[in-house]
Amino acid sequence: MNYSQILFGKDLYDLAYNDIEDFFNIERDETLNLEFKSYPAQGTHSDKENSVFKTVCGLLNSEGGIVIWGAPTEIRNALGNTSAQGGLTPFNTALDRDRLINKVSSLIIPLPIGIRVQQLNDANGDSVFIIEVVKSNQKPHQFKNHYFLRLDGQTIIAPHYLIEAMMKSIDYPLIRGHIRLKRIELNGNYVELHLRKLIYNTSKYINDLNLSFKLISGPGTMIINGNSYDGFYDNSEEIISHGRPIFGDFRLVIPSAALIEHNNIIKVALNFVGEKSPSKTSYYEYSLADLILGEVADENSFIIEKQENQLSSDTNNESDDDKINSILDND
Repeated sequence: MNYSQILFGKDLYDLAYNDIEDFFNIERDETLNLEFKSYPAQGTHSDKENSVFKTVCGLLNSEGGIVIWGAPTEIRNALGNTSAQGGLTPFNTALDRDRLINKVSSLIIPLPIGIRVQQLNDANGDSVFIIEVVKSNQKPHQFKNHYFLRLDGQTIIAPHYLIEAMMKSIDYPLIRGHIRLKRIELNGNYVELHLRKLIYNTSKYINDLNLSFKLISGPGTMIINGNSYDGFYDNSEEIISHGRPIFGDFRLVIPSAALIEHNNIIKVALNFVGEKSPSKTSYYEYSLADLILGEVADENSFIIEKQENQLSSDTNNESDDDKINSILDND
């Protein structure tokens, strides 16, 4: 896939320095396929290289993408989302694109292919590198004895189940689930939250089957397709393919007295699991202490906790024996 054409409207080797400057005239968010690496004054060059190579490894093991090394200084909000805008951070280096490719090839194992590099220089001769990575057919790759993966716009150490699947040449679909607060209304003695649920398959050529999902909320009553659900709703889909997301709007209706009783805190969770993908949960806590009615331009002003697409193993420290005994002992 030609990610440079998608992002910049040009092939990688047709890019000029001013194309990257123009790209960052507006705020840009990191994505599954796009990573920013600025070149700050602090820190060693070796550490900065290692950070770039870790991201390249993650892209090889995922869907591929672009690394912009020398991007504007990144901005990370309280929820961990990264964006960049403004002046580039070019740097003086003895590297050229061939040397950079050789370094990547020698440090990431097995040997990666499908990596292209464009070096763009400013008027002073300082460089910005655009690194285009194609999804690998030889994954999993590792860098410094770790397997990395791109997920939710971040490079993370790959979960064991994905490493095992990649080693067996089994492709698992990467399924993501999100909830977004869209609108807040006051209806008599009730506060109504209008929310949207989205479950999305980020793997372009791998469908998931028999996907089941649950919405859990409290306090209040969920209104979904005209029906009322007190704190719990579940449903399923036979197939989820890339480009055909599962989404829908729903309302959470909370009596004002219940809202006060719960210190103006609302909790909503989306749990989902497919035949080919593991169970994940996205969890949100909203504070309605400062109630602002109408369309929600930025839900982060209401969020006090947000944990998206967490594996069950990430959110539950119980051993399997603990879980079994808990079920057997439960009255």
